[in-house]
Amino acid sequence: MLIEDLERLGENTGNYKEKFIRKFSDWMSAKSRCISSMITGPANFPVRRAQKANDSEHNHMNNFYHWREKYFIAVNRVPTKSPEDEIEIAENRLEKLLLMQIELKEINAHIRKGKTQELSEICYSLEGEGYTPELIKMIRLDYNGKYKIPAYTLTNLNSRVKATEKKVKIMRVRIERKNTWQDIVFEGGRVTIEDDRLKIYHDEKPERAIIQELKSNGYRWSPNWSAWVRKHTGNAIYSLRFLSFINPKNQTS
Repeated sequence: MLIEDLERLGENTGNYKEKFIRKFSDWMSAKSRCISSMITGPANFPVRRAQKANDSEHNHMNNFYHWREKYFIAVNRVPTKSPEDEIEIAENRLEKLLLMQIELKEINAHIRKGKTQELSEICYSLEGEGYTPELIKMIRLDYNGKYKIPAYTLTNLNSRVKATEKKVKIMRVRIERKNTWQDIVFEGGRVTIEDDRLKIYHDEKPERAIIQELKSNGYRWSPNWSAWVRKHTGNAIYSLRFLSFINPKNQTS
């Protein structure tokens, strides 16, 4: 299994081999403490102790396979896109949606002005105008017996346009905030924006109460950055006002 895993990981092995051996050895060590009445005999068999040993072995086995699965997920994880990449994708999507919105309305206008309600003739005419088959396939027969782009299609498209416009606006705010951000310095640490994340650095390990406060406000410890991290969003920025070590007014007596 280890050989196959290392081949699958290729250049991403890191310290996988050492961790694999350690976790697998822990599992086998727990397994060696398991006993069976078929071997020891039923007389005075320590049922409770045997059950604890079996439970321990089962937990070590689950931990081993769970760690192995998480390692491969982490290796194959698609890198998080930067705000600049995200806004470019969103703007391109918005441009296509707006164009589709215009074209679908044009199709309805074209059908209304036409002299026929035969679907084949409508499709032929629209193809001649340069409309794509994907758009033409959206035509439906309404309850009046007329062909058109349904109102619900246009309504759904309008919702997608608004959602994409909102995302573009949010991404622009995030980029502007990142570019103009000034670190917040507090006693024993600082808050910064890096890698599209809000990061809180401490000079020393914070007290348990502060750690709990960070967790309850959506922050998670990142060994990679040695910081408490949360995705850079408006809500993340807003959460800073509730952290007592940054805003002493929020300290409880």
